[in-house]
Amino acid sequence: MKKSPLPRGLKTLFAFRRTFRAGALLLCCLSVLPLFGTDADAERIYMRGLEQYKAGQYRDAASTFEDSLIEADSGAIRANSLLAQIGAWRMCGLRYKEFQAIERLLSEYPEYAGNFIGMVEREYEIALDFCHGWRDPAYWSLRWIPWLTDGDKSQEIFEAALKRAPFAKQSAWARLHLAYLYQEQGMTSRAMEQLRLLLKQYPDSKLCRYAYLALADTLFELAKRGDGDGRYVREATEVLHEFERRYSDKDEREWANRKLIEAGDIQAQRLREMADFYRKNGKSDVSNRYLARVVREYPASQSAVQAEADLAKGDDTFVPGDFPKQEGRRVPQYEAHQIPAQEAREVLILPGAGGNHYLLPVPDLQLEQGKDVKK
Repeated sequence: MKKSPLPRGLKTLFAFRRTFRAGALLLCCLSVLPLFGTDADAERIYMRGLEQYKAGQYRDAASTFEDSLIEADSGAIRANSLLAQIGAWRMCGLRYKEFQAIERLLSEYPEYAGNFIGMVEREYEIALDFCHGWRDPAYWSLRWIPWLTDGDKSQEIFEAALKRAPFAKQSAWARLHLAYLYQEQGMTSRAMEQLRLLLKQYPDSKLCRYAYLALADTLFELAKRGDGDGRYVREATEVLHEFERRYSDKDEREWANRKLIEAGDIQAQRLREMADFYRKNGKSDVSNRYLARVVREYPASQSAVQAEADLAKGDDTFVPGDFPKQEGRRVPQYEAHQIPAQEAREVLILPGAGGNHYLLPVPDLQLEQGKDVKK
């Protein structure tokens, strides 16, 4: 019996599968061939990059040194290519690329890094440049446009430098700046971790003054949101007392005193809330003990007056004392109001349009024609 011929589509499919298998086999054979150049090629490319560097063509030299690194077989030539590339990026003023080359050198070829400490210190210097406003151009060909720049890289660089040298002389500033950046990003726990490390590792640093204040302020904000066991407010109180002991002559002492008064208010409010809880559950004796603590330990707090009144009602043996002594002023509270929205109006004349000399846009007052606007 004669076999029926295959449809044309199936023939094409089978032919494609045979071709694909043959191509895959060819790729497997080619994969075992050497893909890298020789050290001689790398040295020749390196010398060309060195000539570009001497001619002031630093951007081209950095790319040429990258080609030399790829071609080289030995670690020494690769490390030398990276060292030359670091210098080229530095001469270009591309700080972030210089940092990336330093990190690659320290990670892959640390034995050829030479001055390891100097390399890490350079990373700190680059991060500080970004802290002080330095920004790399977003596009090298458009580097003449001042506002077309890349973002702030200080966080990434400081984190990398701290992993390599956590006790360098610039690390105190690095931790303080990282705490600020983490706080801006909503990572409060990481920010407090950096502040605590700064205070623990560098107790004699001038930056501790700001670390104490930043840590206390952060702890107070957490205590306001909810501090069930009072851990945050207790630590904030300890931090502020230490600040007052060390910096009694600083301008922030008044702010610290007000925050300590606020800490007493927070702790007294927490005790009073616990007293209310036990009173509602029929445990008046436990409630009275918490109220007595408010009156005894925080007599100048905002909760003391009401706590004393509640204690006088619930405990027949309680005798009210004298008026509490005022401990100073609290941080003033200001009521925030939303700025009223302005009604959108059609603009008749734009400043500078048509060669006019208007400094502000002229809105359409939507007046009737012939009506005198003067009154």
